[in-house]
Amino acid sequence: MITFPVSVTADWQLGTSINYLSCNEQDWLLEPNSLTAKLKTQCGEFSVKVLSEKEFELSISQQQLLDCSKRIGINREVLLLCDGIPMVYAQSWLPATDDMQQQQLLALGNRPLGDVIFQHPDLKRTEIEIARFDCQHPVQQLVSQYSAATKPLWGRRSIFSLAQSRFLVAEIFLPEAYLYL
Repeated sequence: MITFPVSVTADWQLGTSINYLSCNEQDWLLEPNSLTAKLKTQCGEFSVKVLSEKEFELSISQQQLLDCSKRIGINREVLLLCDGIPMVYAQSWLPATDDMQQQQLLALGNRPLGDVIFQHPDLKRTEIEIARFDCQHPVQQLVSQYSAATKPLWGRRSIFSLAQSRFLVAEIFLPEAYLYL
């Protein structure tokens, strides 16, 4: 049984500092715009499967990344699917507040976060960090539920700012993702 939130602790590095990525890996990992929109161009039917959405205690490192002193945050974990095939495991963390824009983010249901946040002209994003997840990483336990393939996986993360809200989004590319083609 999988315990949520799934750990995405890794050796995160600035994406621009890694010089051994293939062109296709760079194209997917360093995409500055919506990953949701990019995935939608590659498949006939795009969907989101919500795995978990709940309040959770933010770790000290998450508080530092989000530049907040709040101890309670909201964690949302989803799969992004193309034609029914899981392509990306994504999780988002944001501090719990009463902000109206945050309430919109919490009411997404099966809608992708990217469809909402990239509509806002005031959206800001930190530089993308990337990490490699080996076959023993805890995220592989989740992968094994959706894929027979076991291989090292790439992930990316960044911090978004919208009005008064800051949130962390991490995306792990699953074995069948277009990034590996």
